[in-house]
Amino acid sequence: MPDSFDADGLTVKNLTEIRTLLVATLKIIFGNDINVESNSPDGQQVGTYSQGGVDLREVLLKINAGFDPDQAEGVVLDQRLALNGVKRGGGTFTFQDIAVTTDRALNLVGLDSEAAEIDPDIANLYTVRDDEGNEFYLLVSQVIVGAGTASYTFRAADIGKVEVLPNTITTPVTVIPGVTAVNNPTSPNSIGENEENDFDAKIRRRSSTALPAIGYLDAIEAVLNNLDNVTVANVYENNTKVTDARGIPGNTIWAIVEGGDPDEIALAIYAKKDPGAGMKGAQQVDVTRPAGGIYPVYYDLPISENLHIQFKLTGATYTASEIKSLIVANVIWQIGKGASASTITAYVQSLNANFKIEDMEISDDGIIWVEVIASTTLQNRYINDTTRITIT
Repeated sequence: MPDSFDADGLTVKNLTEIRTLLVATLKIIFGNDINVESNSPDGQQVGTYSQGGVDLREVLLKINAGFDPDQAEGVVLDQRLALNGVKRGGGTFTFQDIAVTTDRALNLVGLDSEAAEIDPDIANLYTVRDDEGNEFYLLVSQVIVGAGTASYTFRAADIGKVEVLPNTITTPVTVIPGVTAVNNPTSPNSIGENEENDFDAKIRRRSSTALPAIGYLDAIEAVLNNLDNVTVANVYENNTKVTDARGIPGNTIWAIVEGGDPDEIALAIYAKKDPGAGMKGAQQVDVTRPAGGIYPVYYDLPISENLHIQFKLTGATYTASEIKSLIVANVIWQIGKGASASTITAYVQSLNANFKIEDMEISDDGIIWVEVIASTTLQNRYINDTTRITIT
């Protein structure tokens, strides 16, 4: 196979082809009796040059593949996403309340300090660590007037999904005379999200190509999902003249959006909505039209619906509070979708192969227990909470 770059794309020689060409060239120069066996000096030189040729061609192949958004990776993918007006979703931090015990008056430096922004080490930014080595920074500087215990909010040092179990943040990294103990008696206030990975970014890019699509419903959903801080956007339509079984009036769209800026959401719906289509929703945001005048846009936010969980757990030692916290942090139900006991069973089983899980049931009222529950409406999302999980 020759090295070529044409209408059919980039093709390159493989290791065998490169070695064959080098050997043939050496024989033309030095004669057919030249020793090019792998244990000879010339043979080793051929092997080195051949591998170098392969390495260079692999770089070229990767560069060429990077022009295709579906094959690009990392920073190159970010550049390709920008061509479609898409940017990779950024990660968020974990926030955790930590109890700090002191025996005297003292000051603790937080991330709000100007010195901490310049150089955390010089600023003596107050830092603690959990049993897994994850570090946490004090969020707001504190002036402590005397002995006692108080709870302050800390932020994980690393962006992304940093999960913490209660009573595991007990080690001060910044040694401050007068601080006698630190501890996190509760689960995190919020668990951070990892930066959007290549796979998810590519899927969202494909969705973004629906922005100029003929189907305006796809266009609305695509542009909403591409807005900063929007985690989920679902758009439904009733193109009949009467209210349908989902509660959507005739000739009306219903956008349900989680997160994001209301003004950006309203502008996106206004720009892509089909003329004459009504809008269902309790959220009203007025858009100023380019020619003057106000255009009201309506959409809805998700509605949280309590989910109760109960099951028996045996087969290995465990701490019930930890299992509950892990379920809350990792079993997330989708908007407009139901909940199933089997999903929770699968997650708990993944924590320990020796666990024996029995009588897994869920309920929306804590009275009637079933294995599967449908969503009440397209707007509802089931929410887990440690206070509504019973493990026996």
